[in-house]
Amino acid sequence: MARSCLSRFLTVGRIEFAVTYRCNSHCQHCQIEPDKRASQPVAIDQGLAVQIVQEVARAYSPGSLMTFGGEPLLFPDIVCAIHAAAMANGIPKRQVITNAGWPRSAAEFRTVASRLADSGVNDIHVSVDCFHQEYIPLAVVEQNVRLLLEAGIGQLKWNPCWLVSAEHDNLWNRRTRAILQALAHLPVAESAGNSVQPMGHALLWLRDFMPPRTPLPAGSCGDLPYTGRLDEVGGISVETDGSITVCDELVIGNAAQSNTVQMLRSYDPYRFPEMRALLEGGVAALAELARIKGVEPDPAGYYSVCDMCRSLRRQLPLSF
Repeated sequence: MARSCLSRFLTVGRIEFAVTYRCNSHCQHCQIEPDKRASQPVAIDQGLAVQIVQEVARAYSPGSLMTFGGEPLLFPDIVCAIHAAAMANGIPKRQVITNAGWPRSAAEFRTVASRLADSGVNDIHVSVDCFHQEYIPLAVVEQNVRLLLEAGIGQLKWNPCWLVSAEHDNLWNRRTRAILQALAHLPVAESAGNSVQPMGHALLWLRDFMPPRTPLPAGSCGDLPYTGRLDEVGGISVETDGSITVCDELVIGNAAQSNTVQMLRSYDPYRFPEMRALLEGGVAALAELARIKGVEPDPAGYYSVCDMCRSLRRQLPLSF
């Protein structure tokens, strides 16, 4: 497909799949909110996911694909089908984020590990920290990681989540460092990880460590992790119902209802009033648009530009 046929606002160097929002844990820092955990369908349709991989890979030749959750290994058939399609269609980096805590049986997980390797998974990030290990025994994680190594997975990394930052000294971070030290004998590298975000369970259990709320938070798209300009999109995420997003909850269409590549080719953020406002004036412009439509910003303020953007957009749903 000629590059001139593609949107000048979007390319796809990476595809991410939220396989499910169900989980075998209940971590205090989890950013997945209760309505997402209870959302339907429980997991993405396997056939639809494979179709998306095939179509997008042919049009864009992405360099990486990731499956995550929730806990994606609750649905190993879907995960393996997605990665097998990625391998068959030439996507070189095929990643999974998992807590490595399911299944707990060594015999069952050995089968899962072998299937992951056979399907082409070559990069696994294992979520380990004080939050996950409150629910998932470290012995199970060590057992299952050894089985992933035995299966020949090319690269494994520990992926801790830090409270405030990796450098901040608090009880939770000290526990996380102790957990990483207890795993240091395994041939697994440690990634930079990420930090707890003011969402979901964190607002219930870790509120004292969240940043102060302000009426108009500083910053813009691209300032926070996993964000970027909406007219320079470099990857897409696929939700469990087939919705395609270009940023957190910014849906541009649904692959179960429309041709995925056609949807991506026609992407123009300036045709969505909410996106145009963000691009041209940031969250201040989005707040003004909300007022025009009868939605007043929260007088208590917001934790970040992403928090404000997400909160206002939930009341101003995009049409596609």
